[in-house]
Formats: sequence, structure tokens, C-alpha cells
Amino acid sequence: MLKKLILLIFIFIINFFNIAQGEELLKIKSINFDNSDNIIFLTASNKVQYVNVKTMKLSNPDRIAFDIENAVLTKPNSGWTFKNSTIKQVKLSQFTTNPHVVRMVITYDKSFNLKKLKLLRIDNNLVFVYNNKLFTQSNFRSVYNDEKSTQNYYEYTTFSEDIKALPQSTEQNNYVRTPEAIAIQKAFNSKGELIKQTPTAPVSTAKEQKLKSNFNVNRTDVKRGNALIRGIGEIAIEAPFIVQNPKRLVFDMPNTYVNPEIRNKEFVLSENETIKIGQFEPTKARVVVTSEDAEKFRPIYSYDSQSIFLAHDDRLLGLKLFDRTSAIYSYQTKKIDETQDALQFVFTEPIIHSIKKFENKVEINLYNSSGFDHEAYQKCLTSEVLSKLRTEALKPSGIKVIIPIKKNTRLNYQQTFDNKQLRLTIHTPKEEEIITAKPKPSVITKNPNVKTIIIDAGHGGSDVGATREGIYEKDITLDISKRLEAILKKKGFNVLMVRSKDVYVSLQERVEFSENNGGDLFISIHVNSSVTPDGNGLETHYYTPQSYDFAQIVHKEFSSAINSKDRGLFKSKFYVINHTTCPSILVETGFISNPEERKALLTTERRQKTAEAIAKGVLKYLGKN
Repeated sequence: MLKKLILLIFIFIINFFNIAQGEELLKIKSINFDNSDNIIFLTASNKVQYVNVKTMKLSNPDRIAFDIENAVLTKPNSGWTFKNSTIKQVKLSQFTTNPHVVRMVITYDKSFNLKKLKLLRIDNNLVFVYNNKLFTQSNFRSVYNDEKSTQNYYEYTTFSEDIKALPQSTEQNNYVRTPEAIAIQKAFNSKGELIKQTPTAPVSTAKEQKLKSNFNVNRTDVKRGNALIRGIGEIAIEAPFIVQNPKRLVFDMPNTYVNPEIRNKEFVLSENETIKIGQFEPTKARVVVTSEDAEKFRPIYSYDSQSIFLAHDDRLLGLKLFDRTSAIYSYQTKKIDETQDALQFVFTEPIIHSIKKFENKVEINLYNSSGFDHEAYQKCLTSEVLSKLRTEALKPSGIKVIIPIKKNTRLNYQQTFDNKQLRLTIHTPKEEEIITAKPKPSVITKNPNVKTIIIDAGHGGSDVGATREGIYEKDITLDISKRLEAILKKKGFNVLMVRSKDVYVSLQERVEFSENNGGDLFISIHVNSSVTPDGNGLETHYYTPQSYDFAQIVHKEFSSAINSKDRGLFKSKFYVINHTTCPSILVETGFISNPEERKALLTTERRQKTAEAIAKGVLKYLGKN
């Protein structure tokens, strides 16, 4: 009898564990947005066999919901509002706990095409892709570069986390399986051995991805004399450097925005050491570590690329950086051209890693990796520069890769979004290149034969634009445009106004006006607005590559002349600067929603200064006095 009882208990335990394993929950720990308006990336912290997702469409407002079954959200319920995007808002929440369902709801505008929306799976990570053409391009992105970023601007879409805690939804019974939702479901590729073959499993395996978002720093934590910089987006840094009196390690993070709550706030690392992160430029963050051991700190990239652990070499012992090891699946070297060589690693699991450049060498630390085979490496060798590579063991489990380099060598270090591949490109300049290298002039003369300048006064007629207290954007833009027209005409240019009075002109008609009249430059004048009265400042927008220098020079003059916040240069997909073929910019001259700025915009002095500053930028761009 006792034996039978023990056997029954044993069978019960086995069945219990089998059920428990079958119901293992997918743990969703972070969300990443792609600022090219195409991709949302949900990152999971564990492995499960199946991922099931159901789709539902809602209306008033138009939105699509994704229910991720058997999943838990390990971060608080949150929402994000987007600017200049076909996606207006994203909400992520733990919808139910019995059963466990995580719901993501995307609210979109009328131009959003549901047929383009796809859902892919990379390991246990879910990727919502709106433009599949972009997604199939190179999946490597730069996380360290010796050269300063040339893209000193915000990408087209910007977002803010504005909902800290969402209540559980009460709309569960209001979802309708519309034809659009069913079409999305059917369009999903259900291939892949890890995908459960059911009608509610619309995920497929993706091999490549390319994300272009900037990084938003939202938190800094101190751990045993080290600092953890956390955020969301695409993290990258420029080459660190040391400054003296006091001794400091400094590095910049391009295309990065710092939460004002932690901006320039000093965090104590030890008795005589601090770290702070500030908004160095409108689109660049600067990290400063004050320490007599400044040279011993190095940035370590996390599993999910959502944080950098700024660690002191002597303070890593005893810290748990990883919970699983990753074997090197393959590696190869390649001679790109006479001056460039590449080294690439492929790992079985996401890798935690760092790169540090010295005067005569570069070190790559692979903290949770093993299995580097020097003999196999030598067999695949095709590069003399990389033939001198050597490795050392890292405690407790890891590899240090050491590569000798020459003076003036430049590095570009890249990784894939899933952190399973690394690529280091080494540029070794020729001796004559080092000798003859000269700094580029700060301003390069652009087409001096520009004759026709098109000025586009935003809005007009029935389209009043932004408005507050009976004041219309259309009136301010027309006044500034007329002042700009007068200044440029005096300088000898043929200036044409899209509208010179209060009439409605469609966006397409504005573009056609410029194209039909042979416009050499296009300037669109606007006034900004915000849902709150706090927003203020100046922006300049561009979209096409040939417009970047034009926008940069005009914005510099514009933001220097006007006493208002410099909000920066933006790459934006506004219709008029997207469809015109000549260099084109859109200038936001201030916020009508801000009481103080609105008052200033009504003055003759502010409008005249704005026109003069833009004109000065135009002349500088053309290389004229």
C-alpha cells in the first residue's frame, strides 16, 4: 500500500512539472521603437517553445490590438505618444493574469496601411514591422565609432513615455474580428520549428533587422562604484577621451536625448568619484566620469542593448554580469580594401561585450563567451592586420580579444540587434594619407548660381494652422515670409511666394509651384504648437540628403539670433520638403501654444529678427557675405 501511494505521489509530481513546463510564461522585459516609423521590438528575457498572438481591430479611434498569450510584462504598464508618425500611440499592458495575456495596442492615423503590417519572431523577441523593405537590409548597426557622428539630428519620428501606469483594460468584450484583422492574421508567415501551428500563431522567424532609432536615457544607477545607464532605443557611443584638472573620462552618445529629471545630476560612485550625463547638444548626450582612475572605466553593452554598464576594471570581480554563457559559433576576417579590414564573430547566445581603444591596441572583452579556437582562426585568416590578434582568458568566464593597431587607426564597431553578432572594421590609413590629411573647411560653398528661391508661408485661407486665443499660425507665417522675401530680393535673388495673401494652397500645389517655377531653394515657414503651454523653442526640419547642409547652416544662424530654446535639427517627412527636388527646409519659428512665445511672435521685432536670421543662413549656405 505504501509503495502504491509513493508511486502515485511520484506520478503526480511528474505530471505537475510537465504541466508547469508546458505553461512556462514568456517574460517581456522591454520595448524598442524604430524612429524610421517602421518597427516595434518587444524583448523577452527567457526562452519558451511557443508564442501565440491574436490580432483585433478597433475603431474610434482606429487601432489594432495584439494579444500575446501566456505572457507576463516584467515592467510597469506604459504608453507612448508619437510625433510626426503614422502611428499615434502605443500602449503595452498586462491585460489579464488569468490567463496571462500581454496586450499591445497601436493607435494610427488614416494614412496607416494595415496590409503592410507584419509580425516576426527573432528567438523569443517579437518584431512588429510596418515596412518590410527596410527590415530586410543590413542588420548591423554601429555601437562605437572613432569618428564623430555626421547625423547630428533627431530622426523623423520622436516619442515620449507619457503614461506611467495604465489600468487593466475594460474593453475586452468590445473587440471585433474585422476583415482587416483577419487579413493580417492570414498574412503572417507561420513557418519555423518553434512556432505553434494554430490559427492564432501569427509569428515567423526573421533573420535580419535594421533599426534606426535614437536613444533616450531615462535612468542612471550606481552599483559598487560602477554606473548603469539605462534607456530605450539604439544605443551608441563615440570614442571616449581623458581630460585633466580634475581628471575625467568623457564620451558622447550621438542621437541621444536625456530625461530632464537626471540631466546634469551628479551620482556618487565613491568618496572622490562621480558620474553625470548631460544634454551636450540638442541631439547628443555627454557622459562625464570624474575620477583619478578615469582611464580604468569602460562601457559594457548589455544583452538587449538598452543599457551601458560603465565599469571600473578593478570593481568587476564578484559582480554577476550574465546568467548564461555564449559559445562562438563562427568567426571570419576579411580584407575590405587597401586600408580596411574586418573581424566578425557569430555567437550562439546574446553576448555581453565591451570595446576599448589604446594607443597601440584595441581590446574586445567577451564577458560571457568561450570557445575561441586560434588554430581555426589562423586557417580563415585573410588579413595581415588581424594576423597579430591574440586572446586572453577573462574571469570568471570570458575571452579578451587583443588586436595591435597603428597610430591614427580608426575603428567602427557594430552589432546586430539580437546581440549575437559583432563586427569590427579597422581603418589603417596609409603613411601619405596621414601626412597630407588636412581639416575640412567649416563651410563649403554651395551652388553659387542659385537664382530662384521659393518661400512657402505655411497654411492659409480655410487652413488656419495652429491657433490660440484667436491668433492664427497662417497670419504669423505670412508676415515672416513677406519680410524674408523683401530681404532676399534686395540681395538680388528672384524670390517667389507660394502665397502672398490669405488663401488656401494644398500641399501638392505648393510642391508643384516650386517645381514649375524652377526653384533652386525652398523655405517653408511655420509656427509650432503643443498640447501643453510648456513647449517652446526653435526647430529646423529637412528630409532629403542634399537639404542637410542647407538646414544645418540656416538653423545655426536662426537659433543663435532668436532668444528661445534651441530644439535642434530634425529629419522629418513633411510633404513639402519630402517631394520638392531642390534643397528644402521647414522652419518652426516658435510655439503659439506657449503664452510668452506667442506674445513674442506677435511683435514686429521678433518677426523681423526671424526673417533676417533665415536670410543670413541662406547667404552663408551660398557662400555669400
